[in-house]
Amino acid sequence: MASEETILLKGARFDVHQMQLQGRDGKTYAREVIRHRGAVVLLPVIDANTIVMIRNSRPTVGETLLELPAGTREENESAELTAGRELIEETGYSAGSLTPLHQFYSAPGICDELMHLFLATDLTAGDAAREATEQIVNQIVTREEALELIASGKIRDAKSLVGLYAFLYSPVVAEMIET
Repeated sequence: MASEETILLKGARFDVHQMQLQGRDGKTYAREVIRHRGAVVLLPVIDANTIVMIRNSRPTVGETLLELPAGTREENESAELTAGRELIEETGYSAGSLTPLHQFYSAPGICDELMHLFLATDLTAGDAAREATEQIVNQIVTREEALELIASGKIRDAKSLVGLYAFLYSPVVAEMIET
């Protein structure tokens, strides 16, 4: 268990802390951890067979990734409010309905970021309001294409894999999309 934490870095979207952990051997060990206010990931469904994804340039990994839209919660912002805002910002679509599906940790070995997956339905196309540093292009993906993209290893983003597996294999999500 952590006995104390020291802030090593305060950032705009997350902080880095150093935790002091007691080992089973009685020694104290230092571990760094990212403290994050949380984020959302969206599964924007056009129809039962089609979703909106984004091609997103990710300088941190030096690649453009095919992802589901997502974003960090602002301070004191609800996950649902973040979901609606991020969907418009990144894709231009607005949702008539946002339904929470799952919550999951993005990388619990190093980070406490809790991601909230939302099903976005009753979509209306509009203009995106992307951040100045975002290089994003929408891509419409069918169910069959999603299966092939996963099987071929072309989708490498964990949050997107979680959302796509819900789209492809969850009977609850399938029922929500059909109704």
